[in-house]
Amino acid sequence: MRKATISTRRKISNAALSLFIKKGICGTTTKEIANRARVSEGTIYNYFESKDDLAYKLFAHYMDKFREELAESFSEFAEPEVKIKCLVETFFRFAEREPKAYTYIMVAHYTELRKMPRIRKKPMDVFVEVVEEGIQKGVFNAAEKNLGAAHVIGIVTRTILFYKNGLLDSSPERIIDDTVKSALKVLES
Repeated sequence: MRKATISTRRKISNAALSLFIKKGICGTTTKEIANRARVSEGTIYNYFESKDDLAYKLFAHYMDKFREELAESFSEFAEPEVKIKCLVETFFRFAEREPKAYTYIMVAHYTELRKMPRIRKKPMDVFVEVVEEGIQKGVFNAAEKNLGAAHVIGIVTRTILFYKNGLLDSSPERIIDDTVKSALKVLES
């Protein structure tokens, strides 16, 4: 792709991302995206089939990026407990380093997640694999791998929400440590 093409696509994507976070996917128009990106409305259709296509492609891009970071976070460790710690830390780091991407994933997963093919790996799948490994090794007593992963992800996402909204007084390191301990307790009980 030419540099100008990449730049225009990036401008459209960035404009859409900001607007989707602020107004929601349904509440955002292609005209607003075009205005914010400083392109004509028709230009959007040179890169995306529709606003829905743009919303989905943004979601899929950030989900893939997030999943890859999660999967890489524990590549050098064998113990499921250490892997959970790495996953929780990476979750927090991603939310801090990529606030727009993280917020969009959290907001858009209500509509966009069901559009993703089941066979496509998602961030949740990384957690499920680690929980399953822990169950098989007898380290975790979770009744079911998907439920165990859901509990851990729920603990992490709610903690990040409270932290981002200034509802927690502890240091980020303490919050992460306490979140890891809570996640492990849920999986070990």
